[in-house]
Amino acid sequence: MDKWLTSTQQPVAIADYIDALQRAAAKLRQSHLFHARRFDLDTQAKTRVYGILNITDDSFYDGGRYFTPAAAIKRAQEMVAQGADVLELGGQSTRKGYQELTPAEEIARVVPVLEAIRPVVDVPIAVDTYKYEVAQAVLAAGADIINDVRPVQDEPRLLAAVAAADAGLVIMHTQNGDQYTDLAQDIHDYFAAAIDFAGHYGIERRQLMIDVGLGSVYGKNYEQEYTLLRELDYFNDLGVATLIAPSRKGFIGRLLDLPVEERLVPTMAIFANSAALDVNFMRAHDIAETKYTLGIMDKIKRSFSR
Repeated sequence: MDKWLTSTQQPVAIADYIDALQRAAAKLRQSHLFHARRFDLDTQAKTRVYGILNITDDSFYDGGRYFTPAAAIKRAQEMVAQGADVLELGGQSTRKGYQELTPAEEIARVVPVLEAIRPVVDVPIAVDTYKYEVAQAVLAAGADIINDVRPVQDEPRLLAAVAAADAGLVIMHTQNGDQYTDLAQDIHDYFAAAIDFAGHYGIERRQLMIDVGLGSVYGKNYEQEYTLLRELDYFNDLGVATLIAPSRKGFIGRLLDLPVEERLVPTMAIFANSAALDVNFMRAHDIAETKYTLGIMDKIKRSFSR
């Protein structure tokens, strides 16, 4: 007998049935707590807002807006008041054609802002960096999470620094080019290897968050970005927190012919879809709007008929 019947008598291949059971079991084993130093965020209680605060002069949306420490501190307090569960500082833009900063330049840009913000907000602070020297400096200055957009295998010293600080780590998928054997499975395999590699340096699964890496600069073409948005739940069996970062990106503008300033509503649509697929953290520029969107989605997901 090579078929299995559901309650509605629809045939399902045994291999698919077993695969679904294994994924469900792995999801149940997940602790539902994302750990970053003194913070433990319950990812089951609600979908979390991961706020973006770029302290750059060349980011694609808000470059230059919060470039001064005073402006950054004011914006950080606004974001927390609006509902941000995490604040991420970015001192190095990775948009197409970005200017590479030296580690010393990035440290000089980020650390003073971090040191000013840390005493006035009681949420985890992440720093978007792939440089070991920067990671070491910001962890010493009070950062709780490192968001590394490069393959973790490229810089083991960064992993050691994260482990020593008991901090969180965001692992983002990236590759050169957009050639895949199987898009979702290849990215799943990438994450599995990266999680295992991080574990060898003492980073536990509860400290990890994964991001599929939307954007051509990270090795996805336009169609692949939308395919991934449909298949985000494929990565839930890895037993770590998940993050999505579509906020106002170019693939939205291409589909709807909208400039970056007019991409708020479609960004919220993507967040709603991502929440329905059980993504845990939404990386967002627009905090209040994201909080409202996720509040509705969480209520719908947790409402049961009697």
